[in-house]
Amino acid sequence: MSCDSLKLALDPHNQHADCFSNSTAANENGKRFSIVKPDTVSVCKVKVDGCLINDQQRRKCDYFFEVASVPKQYFLVELKGVDLNTAITQLESTYDQLSAKITATPDQYAAIIVSSAVPAKANAKFRTAQLRLREKKRLKLDKRTSHYELTIKV
Repeated sequence: MSCDSLKLALDPHNQHADCFSNSTAANENGKRFSIVKPDTVSVCKVKVDGCLINDQQRRKCDYFFEVASVPKQYFLVELKGVDLNTAITQLESTYDQLSAKITATPDQYAAIIVSSAVPAKANAKFRTAQLRLREKKRLKLDKRTSHYELTIKV
């Protein structure tokens, strides 16, 4: 199973085995994130919020995906309404928590927000947050409205 090494890193005591699957998609409230990949590449999906991380005091994103390409790629995914600031905080917090347990460079990670349509004035704030995350953590941040389809090439 492609999730074995990720389970070992994120859930070494196997307390959250049901949070891991080989699914390539996540859906919530009309928002969708999906990965299109060659058959030779495996994907591990982790339900983070309310599963892997149950602590109500911690900010966390909805899903985390590992794509077993060379090198591996990691995607933090937040399926959100219109509150981009909260989404960015959740992604950054989850990145800090999970990247500490995974041996990978920051360039292997990307944070993705799939949200409802956002007002034009929010775009400037988003670009500022995008630059801040890139400079501070070397974390790429992207957003789409309603559906984000990511294509993996080998």
